[in-house]
This record gives sequence, structure tokens and C-alpha cells, in this order.
Amino acid sequence: MTATCADTTRHLHEPLAGTAPTALGWLCVEQGGAWGRKAERESGLDAEVAAHLLAGTEDAPVRLQLIRRPAARATGTAAARTRTVLLAHAGERPWLEVLEVDDVRDLLDLDPAVCASATAPGIGRHDTDPRYLVCTHAKRDRCCATWGRPIADTLAALRPDQTWEVSHVGGHRFAANLLVLPHGSVHGGLDVAGAVRVMDLAGAGRLDLASARGRSGLPRPAQAAEVLLRTELGIDHLDAVSFVGVDELGSDRVRVHLDVEGRVHAVEVVLEPTGVPRTMSCDSDDLEDPGVYRLLTFTAA
Repeated sequence: MTATCADTTRHLHEPLAGTAPTALGWLCVEQGGAWGRKAERESGLDAEVAAHLLAGTEDAPVRLQLIRRPAARATGTAAARTRTVLLAHAGERPWLEVLEVDDVRDLLDLDPAVCASATAPGIGRHDTDPRYLVCTHAKRDRCCATWGRPIADTLAALRPDQTWEVSHVGGHRFAANLLVLPHGSVHGGLDVAGAVRVMDLAGAGRLDLASARGRSGLPRPAQAAEVLLRTELGIDHLDAVSFVGVDELGSDRVRVHLDVEGRVHAVEVVLEPTGVPRTMSCDSDDLEDPGVYRLLTFTAA
């Protein structure tokens, strides 16, 4: 049997740092039932609403995602009842608002760009509990369903109000992928035990460094620098590190400035080829070398 993209990634022990999707804001709309490959347009979600929300993310650093409870993946749409909408900001001051709508067409009045603002819009209920979004998007890549569904079911049994399945978040070769909102931390290569560990740590305001792909609110070199520096220093508290800025040094080399518990560190990382081209997803035969971020130096001011 041909190895899946996730099998290959695990076999190669591909490093995770700096591979998370980039999004400063996340807009997640509940839509039960089956999702097609292009979930927002192939799920039964009102077509005008989908077009409006997608258009609103074109010029904003915001991702539109569909979410559903694990039990709703085969029970039709959510149109007959109130549905949940999560608005989250994954910047240096993360926030999460929960909006309940009786009519999905009410979302025609929503500007997705509000999720890019450091100030919460106040249109939903503010919530400080993290949300755990597990990618289970089978029509996008079979690995997401194979690895993600057992995790979604397990986390839902432990934290039913905080757990959702989510449409494709990116990097199916890292399945199972778990997005934690509002912080925006993305974790990959998970099995059930690893996902429970991520949940337990996040609930305590900490980051599971072993599975961290990066923080979505940062560019990928900064994601890598943060994960690698945290790992080097053994610092896992979410609020212990904040992004200050980045300097391009050329040749895929950058210097990232991170504030670590009040002290700014300059962290140099470089993106290097792995030397092993491989398929990036199960539905592609194209071979690519994704590269890997390596920590060069770090100094504290």
C-alpha cells in the first residue's frame, strides 16, 4: 500500500516549527453534515453568505473556517437551529467572542476583518476558555479524517463545549492537526494521547512544545524562532513570549526579536532544504522539498 503524506512525514521525522498557517484572525461558522473539498462552497452553507464571508477575508489576514460538533458530521446541516460562530484574534492580545445566530443570513452584516483587530468588536459573548479545533476534513485529505476523527471524538468527550471539528487548516501531512483559539497555536503530528496533552496544557495556559507548529498570528520564520527558542529555554507558558519584530538577513535567513519575560532576545533562524523531496498531500504526485528551519544563534539584550 502506498504511504500517505502523513505516514511519510512521520517516517522522516519532519520538524514542525514554522509550519503553521498564517492568520491573525479566525472566523469559524458552524455547519454540520458533510463538507466537500472546498468546504465553504460545498457544504450546504448559504451560498450568498459564503461568498460574502470569503470576499471579506480576501484583503484581511483572517481565515474563514467551517466547524461542527463531532456528532454532527453525518446529521445534515445546522440550518434548523441556532448555530455558533467563533470570532477570534490571534495577535499579542488574543480574544475570543462567541456569537449565536438563529438565521445564518444575519452573517451578511458581519465584516470578517473585525477578527484582525486587537480590540474585540463586542458583537458576541466574550469567553476566556480555549477552543480546540481538530481538522477532520476528509474531502481535502484522507489523513485529516484518519488521524483527526478519533482525536475529535476523544476531546469532545472530555471538553464537549470547547471541542469542534474544523475544515482544512493547512499542512495535512502533519495530521492530526489541532488549532487552539484564541491563542492561534497550531499543533501537528498528534495521536489521541498527544492531543489530550495539548488540551490539558492549553487549559493551564501552557504550550505543548513537542507538537507545536507555530502561532498563526506570526509569519512562519517568527513562528519557527519562537518554538525553537522556547524549546531551547524550556519556556512553555503562553504569555511568557511576545513578538517584537523581524529583520530580513537574506538567503532565507532572518533575525526575529522576541520578548521573553521582559527581556528581548534576538533569534536567528535559516530555512534550509531537507534534501528529501516528498509529496505534500495525498492527492498530489508532485515532489517538493518543504525545507526546515534551523536555529543559528540567539542572544539576549
